[in-house]
Amino acid sequence: MGKRRWLAGALACFVIAAPAAGEPGLPQSGEACPTPTGCIVATGSYRIVLPPPAASERRVGAIMYFHGYQGSAEEVIADPGLLAVARRLGVALIAPDGSGRTWSYPGSPARNRDEFAFVGQVLDDVAARFPVDSRRILASGFSQGGSMVWYLACRMPARFAAFAPIAGAFWEPLPERCDGPRPPLIHVHGTSDATVPLAGRALRSGARQGDVFKSFAIIAPGGCTAALAETARAASESEGLACRIARGCDGKARLELCLHAGGHEADPAWVERAWRLAMPAEPPDSAIKLTSP
Repeated sequence: MGKRRWLAGALACFVIAAPAAGEPGLPQSGEACPTPTGCIVATGSYRIVLPPPAASERRVGAIMYFHGYQGSAEEVIADPGLLAVARRLGVALIAPDGSGRTWSYPGSPARNRDEFAFVGQVLDDVAARFPVDSRRILASGFSQGGSMVWYLACRMPARFAAFAPIAGAFWEPLPERCDGPRPPLIHVHGTSDATVPLAGRALRSGARQGDVFKSFAIIAPGGCTAALAETARAASESEGLACRIARGCDGKARLELCLHAGGHEADPAWVERAWRLAMPAEPPDSAIKLTSP
């Protein structure tokens, strides 16, 4: 599926086309959760789409995808590109709902709730109610949702197997440090992105988006990410993604920056790429059939 572009608003979000009714191979949004308002936890709600019944008898991995500013969980689980990726990978698609259609991470203009507590509630609820392997969950998101993923990688690295933020980074003031262990993280960004530039920018609200390269230096201190800046030059000469892995960082987890010459855009194929490159092998016991929901 081709990539999409979002150019309107202070922070653009997905513009969703719901899958056609009865389209073969795509779960319908009505299958997404037991209630019309989504799955409810203490401080919010989320949506989930599981693989077909035959596959869901076994514990499956999952992509937890965070929508952009003014987006919604309902839009995420109706996105045919993301659904197709989840289908090919045989994983669940989990979509948390931002309170007020935004995210309240550090530096964000919003102060609606404790997002780290909320995400923990969603992860715990998913583990209790659905056949999802909590050891194989990829956190991904676009724009403001991408920034949310950076903060989860910093503050909750052990709750996810890998992270794949798109067009979002830490905001000012930047975190002083991140919790360990350092997780696998693959970040994608456009060198011509004017909505969330690589260097960040100040918003009318007074909030300021952070610098992508400084974000990398925080999540992996010691100078091992300095060479990633050279990826920008390669991106200008490439028609697709120009990717560079940080070398010499502590730990073996993959840390990679992928740049493209475009603007503020996302492609579900980038999420699939991150899954295939960063997700650990399926544990043997995840193939055991479940005896209860």
